[in-house]
This record gives sequence, structure tokens and C-alpha cells, in this order.
Amino acid sequence: MRTLPPLLLPLFLLDSFFLAPLTSGCQVPSVTESTAKEVTEEPRPVPESDPQSPPFSETQFFETKIRPVLIRHCYECHSVETESNGGLLLDSRLGWEKGGDSGPAILAGDPEKSLFLKAISYTEPHLKMPPEGKLPPAVVSDLKKWIADGAFDPRPEPQAPQLRKSNAIQVDNATDHWAYRPLNLVPNPTLPADALGSTWIDSFLAEKWIEKGIVAAPQASARNLIRRLKFDLLGLPPTREEILEFESDPSPDAYERLVDRWIASPRFGERMARRWLDLARYAESYTLRGFVMPDAWRYRDYCIQSMNQDRPWNEVLREQIAGDLMSHGDLENRRRQQVAVTFLLMGNNNLEEQDKGQLDMDVIDEQLETMGRAVLGQTLGCARCHDHKFDPIPTRDYYALAGIFKSSTVLQHDNVSKWIEVPLAMDTEQETIMNALEKEHGALQKQIKALEKKMKSPSSVKSVSMLKLKGIVIDDQEARKIGDWNPSDSVGVFVEEGYLHDGNSKQGEKTVTFEPSQLPPGNYEVRISHAPGSNRATNALVKVFSADGETQREINQHEPPPIDGLWTSLGQFRFEKDGQAYVLVSNEGANGHVIADAIQFLPLEDSNRSNSSATAKNSPQATGSSENEVAENGKQGAEAEMNRLKGLAKELKSKLDQRPRAMGLKGVDRPTDIPIHVRGSVHALGEVVPRGFLQLAKHSMGERNQAPKDPTRVELADWIVDRDNPLTSRVMANRIWYWMMGEGIVNTVDNFGTTGNPPSHPELLDRLSLRLVDTDWSIKQIVREIVCSDAYRRSSDATLAQGLDNDPENRLYGVGVRKRIDAETIRDALLQISGRLILESGGNRMKPGLDNDFGYEHHEPCRSVYIPMFRNSMPDLLTSFDMADTSVGVGRRNKTTVAQQALVMLNHPFVLEQSSATADRKIRLDQPIEAVLDELALEIWGRNGTERERAAMEAHLFEENEKKTLDKASLSTLIQSMFAALDFRYVD
Repeated sequence: MRTLPPLLLPLFLLDSFFLAPLTSGCQVPSVTESTAKEVTEEPRPVPESDPQSPPFSETQFFETKIRPVLIRHCYECHSVETESNGGLLLDSRLGWEKGGDSGPAILAGDPEKSLFLKAISYTEPHLKMPPEGKLPPAVVSDLKKWIADGAFDPRPEPQAPQLRKSNAIQVDNATDHWAYRPLNLVPNPTLPADALGSTWIDSFLAEKWIEKGIVAAPQASARNLIRRLKFDLLGLPPTREEILEFESDPSPDAYERLVDRWIASPRFGERMARRWLDLARYAESYTLRGFVMPDAWRYRDYCIQSMNQDRPWNEVLREQIAGDLMSHGDLENRRRQQVAVTFLLMGNNNLEEQDKGQLDMDVIDEQLETMGRAVLGQTLGCARCHDHKFDPIPTRDYYALAGIFKSSTVLQHDNVSKWIEVPLAMDTEQETIMNALEKEHGALQKQIKALEKKMKSPSSVKSVSMLKLKGIVIDDQEARKIGDWNPSDSVGVFVEEGYLHDGNSKQGEKTVTFEPSQLPPGNYEVRISHAPGSNRATNALVKVFSADGETQREINQHEPPPIDGLWTSLGQFRFEKDGQAYVLVSNEGANGHVIADAIQFLPLEDSNRSNSSATAKNSPQATGSSENEVAENGKQGAEAEMNRLKGLAKELKSKLDQRPRAMGLKGVDRPTDIPIHVRGSVHALGEVVPRGFLQLAKHSMGERNQAPKDPTRVELADWIVDRDNPLTSRVMANRIWYWMMGEGIVNTVDNFGTTGNPPSHPELLDRLSLRLVDTDWSIKQIVREIVCSDAYRRSSDATLAQGLDNDPENRLYGVGVRKRIDAETIRDALLQISGRLILESGGNRMKPGLDNDFGYEHHEPCRSVYIPMFRNSMPDLLTSFDMADTSVGVGRRNKTTVAQQALVMLNHPFVLEQSSATADRKIRLDQPIEAVLDELALEIWGRNGTERERAAMEAHLFEENEKKTLDKASLSTLIQSMFAALDFRYVD
């Protein structure tokens, strides 16, 4: 047999299977047609210019590098057509020179002082544009160069920026827009007897066909239909046996029985939940430092189980918004509710943000934006800085909702903040056991600490009791620690029982945060204590967070503290009610041991009276410590007892760590209303807004749209799923239609606002929405009714329909929608066909002991929905085929058609492995060659190969092989080429 390089051989075969149209009767787009239909309309990034080529002229640079970016990312809010009330305009030089409320946006020749560049660089905490995410570094670099070179702008200048009336619909006029009107129950249209369609869904579609003169395509072939149905319902290809059985079943209800069987399959929940997980921006790690969220998988399993159990979707939504606050009937319900609120916690936030107030509001904004798009089809985040420019969402409504979310704590703050983990509920017996273990562990820790103190020789140790100290003192025992800090009391003077030191190791990874539980507003002198020593750092880093921001100090801990031999002053600071008030000690950059003992917040009047030059030796504060000597002959016994106690404590800790936990929230002591943040800044506060709901629904919901006094997330969830809320059921019904039909009745599935597209069939959408509510929010029921309609079963062959020129975008569904299977389905199909797919449901799939997600290697033969979703280590096979961005809620994935995708199918190790495994499986069956080729075509493409394709296959397999026996290498490359064919990745 002749040998060709691995890449050339599949390319030779692709002449039949990829580059030329397939001849199965299915419509396969050419590369140009496919690209035109599927590539997003955004301009493609301009490639870097060849360094050997002449440089761009100013005009070329602006037109290729600058104008497309401004159009794509800025004009939606900052152009003459969209901005109102004299805000920032970026569609002319005069506009950006004048600027907006903050002054000129661009200073030509000075990028560093240009607010525009600061905004797109995300260097300012309160000025980040575009809000949906930072631009790629190469784009930022181009814009910086443009400004530095003088910001050449050839666009024509308007006479003057004009103040215009706002484009936004006012709340009182919300019903001017279709999405905010009450749901409307319209009877089925009356149609001629010969009109196509047998269900109520079809009657609404047929009415439009008659208006447009369209004759719809007939039903798809049995093979196309079963392949379409299984991919849509289960995300897997039908087996050869399933195809042949369905094709040969003459009973009139064969299709409906197949639908019912697959809707009842556990695979149904996996497929449907994966779609919702896109909207929930599901992931199991943060991009920042690759932090792994070990319990996030519980939320994935919650979604899958909810879909499989067909739990009422309104209850599922309520649990995801407020499950932690809801009443519960039994242990199973309680655990489910605790896990459900992980929906609110999946945001990929910047945990290193030092302005914790800003971080809290960023988290809330991300929660509102995700909930708004996924559940209500609204872009709520647009109202954070100003009234929504297009929709009836004033800034007051945004902060009314934000106040509800501010009534819960999402993060526990420190230098690097962390998500909250809560123990899952247990039955009474287990809870009693765990409580007993916790008490026993606490008692052991006290014994260990007491014995440690007894074993030391404390002759030179002097302890100061906090009871003798003025002001508010926070000891190291009450502080929050990150990293391993070692307790000690070997050197005095110190506060209470001892102090902490960092072991002079892992600089930059350890912090101790001292934060008083309550600090009355006022001015304080803040002091820090440390036990000096020759091995101490001379540059210990200390940060004070007050009403005036962050202040950084370096303390020489080599030298004794100057105040009473105990304290070093960090300065005088102002603290406000509910403002930030804490001190952070870090070992970052330390040149010796860093000590963390205590922090004193001393009111200025006390500070002025107590400041003196007394030394530690003469200070009464430094005396009176109790001292116990350990007898020499008892030291060995004490050490043995210490080892015994530590062993018991370690064993108990291991048992306590086995308690299941979930990502969760904690309530705040006193929920309060919050003020409007002017331009979104936590440092520019305006009018306080009572907590409440969006007023855009008041025309549909009447009195129920008014929030009760002090509403919680429970009341918000109830408002969201109210049957008269005009948005929630509409948005979900449209999503289900989109998932099944390939296009939404509203094709902007995440945006039902005025900038989204109107529904193609508004009456049908409202009927679907009401049907969803009336079936107790049953997703399975709505899915069944859609896939059992003639509309779903229609052929995608446009040549079989008439009058489609009157509907060039197929918005009236006169012909079936040809779909490209998504990234996870490609992977799962490869595994199923190779025989390697393991259908095990649920559970934690990440490797044990994982500290971060960097470089994680995915080798799991499970379904793709169960692969650990690590933001820094996504499987490249999935990202190549447009897997959803896990940092934002995605209701409609991008569909790109690029050459790299074909190369992935030709060269990716995973594809090669599955091709080889499939070849192994076929050779072991010892079947005739013709049967092998027929089975492969049916399993991979869902159809038989054509004569031309069969001839190409046999020529590849048997050229220079006179015995005409199957050779694994040749069969493997043939299968690989069949996987690379369009017919594998598209469903008709």
C-alpha cells in the first residue's frame, strides 16, 4: 500500500467528503455559503501587518484598526444615534474632544491622560468599558498607538453635538413595546382544509405561509428525522440499530413513542441542562490564579436532575434565586435549595480587587446582568450608571434590585477575597455526630494550646491583657489568616497569649487581617504591636483601609516599638459607618520574619492623653503575665502528650472535612436600602432607593408588582415567576423553541428589550408561554409538543418548498433549519461511535488535591457536560467549535466557520484516538467490507454512502492491497476523514 503523510491522506479523501458537496439529497452548504450563514456579523480582527511591508497610512490605520472597533464596541451607547442628554459621543472628533460628564475623552498625543484609554484598559476601578468585557490586548495597543500618534480622525465633523430627546421608553409607556404587554391568549387561526399542519403550533405557522404565498416543505425522511431528534433531545447520534428500527416501524405512533422514550432518558437532562449552564456561566474555577471551586459540580448535577425530573421550572428558578432563604419540607429539598443558589455565585470576579465596596457592587452587577438576560431577557447592567438608554429601566429600579442582592454576603473579604462555602444540611443523627466532632476538635485545640504554653520557658515572656488596653484592640486570635502562620510566645512583649510569625517563607502568599466587628464612626490613631527580634523583617508591609482609602506602611520589626515598648503608630485615620475599617499585615517582599500580634484603634482623644515615651521596661502595660515552668524531667512526657493530642486533632479534622459543602451566601445583620451610585461609583452616592422590583411589569401585574416592605430574594423570586410577569415565561418558552427549532421566535434570545428583534409569531409565542405556565411549567411537555409538530419534522431541503423568496431568512419556518451540532455533541458523538463513551451520571470529576486549574489535562471518556469546566484549561476541541464563554451568560453561541476547525478534525489527538478505536471495533466484528462501510456511513453520517463515496472509500482501503482485507491504519484514516466531513457535523 502506498503511504502518504498523515495530513495529506485525509486531504486526499476530503475531495469527496469535505470540499465537494455531498450527494445524499441533503443540502450541504459550500464553504462560502456556510460562512455567510454562520460567521457572526462582527468585523474580523485585522491581522498584524508584515514588519517588512510598508507601514499603514494614517487613513488606512484608522479605517482598518480604529473605526471597526469603535463601531463594534462603542457606538451602541456613544454615538449621535444612541446617546442622549449630551453624553459622550465617539462617532466624531468633535464628540470625543468635548467628552461627557467627566470631560474630554481623548487627549491627542497623550494616551496616558486620556480617559478613553483608561476605560478600555480597565486600569480604573470605576471606569471600565466596554462593560461586557475588556478588549483584547492587541486592540488596546492599536488604540493607544492611535492616540499617541495624534488621534487622526477622518470622519466628517457635525455642526455641533446636539442634545436629543432620550430614546428610552418611559415606564408609564412600557406597553408600547410588545415584550412588556400582558400575555395574550389568541385562538387557533382558522385555516383552509388543505392547509399543512396537524397541531395548534402548525396552525399559527400556516397562517403566515398563506399570507406570504409559501408552500412549506414536506416531512423529512425517517433517517434525517431520527438523527435530528436524538441530537436535539439527547445530544447523541442515533445508533445504526435505532435508525433501522425506526425506519422499518410502520405504526402511526412510532415517532411519538420514540419521543416519549428519549424524553424519559437520563441523557435528556444532560442535554437540556447543558444549554441552561451556558446561561448560568457555569465553571469550576476562577480565571484569577486558577482558583478551583471544588463544590461547583453540585449545581451542574442539580440542573441535570431538575430537567430529568421535570420539576416545575418556576420552582427551579425560585430556588436558584433564593433557595437559601426558602422554607423546606424535608432534607432532600433543603440540600437542593442550598445548591441551587450557586447560580448567583458563578461569576468570574476579580477577587484581588482591594476596594471591597467596589468588588461587592461588581458582584451584584454581574448577578443582576446574568439574571436579567437569562430569566427576563433584559440588559439590566445598562442601568447601573444611568437610566437605560432604550428600555424602561431607570437607574432607581436597578438599585432597588441591587439593594435586595446587597442584603446577602457573597464573598468573605481579605487581601484576596474568597467565595463562601456552607455545610449541606444533614439528618438529625448525622448533624448530632458532626456537632459532637466539632466540639471535640475544639476542645483538643484548647488542650494543645495550653500544653504548648506550659512546655515553653516563659521567664522572659511578658503578656499584656487586652482588658488593660484602651480603645478597640483586635488580637491575632480574632484575625483572619491566609497562609500558614505559626503561633509563638517566645519573645515579649505581646498582647494576650502570643503572636504569629510567617516562618520567613512563601513571601507574598500570607496575610493577617484585623477587622473590628463594630467600630463607631470617628477619627482614630491606629497602632500595631510586634515582638522585636534580630531575625525580624525591617520592611514588614502593613495596609490600613479607612474611609480615605488604602494607606500603606513599612514597619521595622527588628527594632522595639516606640510607644510603651508595645505599639508603633500607623497614623491617624477617619472611619465611617458601614465603611471599610481593617488592617492587613502581609509578608510580601519581607526580608525577615513578619510578626502579627495585635492592632489598636485608639480614639484621638485617648491617643493624645496616652502617648508617651515610656519604654517597655517601665510600662505597667507590659507586666503581670503569668509564668509556668516545665520541669526538666517532665519535658519528654509533655512532648509525647503533645504528639498524641495533635494526632487526635488531625484525625478529627479529616472526619470534619468529609462533610459535604456547597457554594453559598450569608445574610447580613441589618439589610438596608442602598443609594444610587452616580456613574456606577461606590464613592459617589446619591439618593437612597427603597428595595423593590422593576416597574416595567406594573401594567401586567398590577398591585403584585409592588414589593412588600423590606423585600428579600424570596419575594423577588416570587415576582419573577408570577404567571402575569410578561417576561419570564415568554423568555423561557422562546428558549425552548430555539433549542428545538434552531431559531427563536425572537431570535435575539437574550434581549427582549427595544434593541432586540420582534417576534416573528407573537401570538404563537404567547400561546407557548401560557402553555408553559398551564402545564405547571413543564419543560418536557413543551418540548414534546414542539417536536411532535409538523413544523419540527419538516425537511430542511429548500428545493422542496415554494415561495421562500418571500421569506429569505426562513423566519416563518417554511423549511427545516439545518443545524450544526455544538462542541460538546461533537465530542460525545466521537466517543459513542468509537465505543468508548461511559454513561455515568453526576459526581465530582476533577482530580483530587487540585490547587489550581492551570495545565489541567482532560482525559475523561464521560459526556462533555461532566468534564471539569476550568476557565484556564478548557478542552481545546470544545473551544475550537465555539463552546460558550463561561465568564458571561450565553443564550446563543457564536457560530464560526474557519479553516482551523477542519484542521482540528484532521489532526487533533482526540479525533485520531476515536478514529483508531472505531477502526478497532469494526475490525473485531469480522464483517464483510461492504457491511463495514455501510455501518460507518450510517453511524457517522446517519445515511448510506453514495456510489461515488463508496468508490473513494474502497480505492483508499484496497489500492495496492490485492487481498482486499481491512487494514487498521487505512480504515482509521478513512474514519477520520468521515468525521471531518460536513455531514458528521451538520443535522438536516
